[in-house]
Amino acid sequence: MEASQLPLDLLLEIFARSGPATVARCGATCKLLQRHVADRGFLRRLRAASSDRFLLGLFYHRRFSREGEEKSTRPPPLFAAPKSSAGSTALPSTVIARLSAELAGLYDPVASRGGLLVLKLGQYFDTSLCVCDPVAGRSYVLPPRRISDYLHVVMPEDGEGGGGVPFKVLIASSNLRTQTYSSKAGAWGPVTHTAEHVPGDYQLVQPSQVVLGGVAHWLYHQGGAHLFSVLALDVGTGQAAWIEVPRDCHRRRRVTVVEECKELLLASSADGELALLVWERPLAVCMWTVSPSSAGADPGSGRSWARRVVIDWEAILRSVRPMSSPLACQWIAFEWFAEGSGTVVFNMHLVGTVLLNLRTLEVRHLQRSRGKSFPFCLYELDLASLLA
Repeated sequence: MEASQLPLDLLLEIFARSGPATVARCGATCKLLQRHVADRGFLRRLRAASSDRFLLGLFYHRRFSREGEEKSTRPPPLFAAPKSSAGSTALPSTVIARLSAELAGLYDPVASRGGLLVLKLGQYFDTSLCVCDPVAGRSYVLPPRRISDYLHVVMPEDGEGGGGVPFKVLIASSNLRTQTYSSKAGAWGPVTHTAEHVPGDYQLVQPSQVVLGGVAHWLYHQGGAHLFSVLALDVGTGQAAWIEVPRDCHRRRRVTVVEECKELLLASSADGELALLVWERPLAVCMWTVSPSSAGADPGSGRSWARRVVIDWEAILRSVRPMSSPLACQWIAFEWFAEGSGTVVFNMHLVGTVLLNLRTLEVRHLQRSRGKSFPFCLYELDLASLLA
């Protein structure tokens, strides 16, 4: 007796509950399935049903001496693939090969979002920018701009397919002049002068940014003990505002002689609100969620902050492999937040690089501590986009 074939709608229902890698393999079996799994409606269902579908990559910068000479060879990219149903991980080889080829050159990665990567060539004022789309297999060298690029944001835009993802790149100088490049227009827009500025004693804590409602946010240390502010920069208008971090967010932090700025990191909550992660005593990751400002109000005022504990130190230690006594592993440095997956990347003393997913609370020990510290840019790719 021959086995009966499953109806197409039932097959698609099964696929929608699978991971992107499984769907890609099944879609490659025939053109009919390939057409259905690439449908926008199906991709929306797949994204909604699968939280473990993001590829993460740590792309390291080169290190230079004061004379501008490269001090040491940067480490190769470090990737973290989602786990399959069998518990293993698989990397999309074509995308990895394209990214590795781009990073083999003289560019340094400076920003990423939606599978796009911004690369920077040169130092100080003599620099050029390039946007890499590894899914489409394309790179775009941006024309010269009129201001220096201290901050970078890349924003994918909706497109009708064919030729890669359209995007915008916003750059800001240290005095908060801004300029935006549009791939649709193929040119930079005018320079915008904001009413705000960055005071001389302010220091950017991490290049990691959070974009909510078209507004990019960076965390700054003001130079004094427990004084931090958030820079909010509207990607559409180029205008800026400051959000002060209240001292209540610091009352439970460890007492140290030197301010440990990287014990704080901007993130977003599951509800899409701006949040601040803080490493508190007695050793736990806590989240302070910021309420949106009221309509028409100053973006930097009229906000309230609410605290909750995300995960404690002992729960983290159960998922990592300390190189020494656990008591020596009480210092962490937040490095980057991945908005799509809700993953935090941090370094833990005598442990190494650790990933914490704020949605599932899964902890992954990605790499043991290395002797030298290299700054990096976090890359995130939704593997469901490979099906489109």
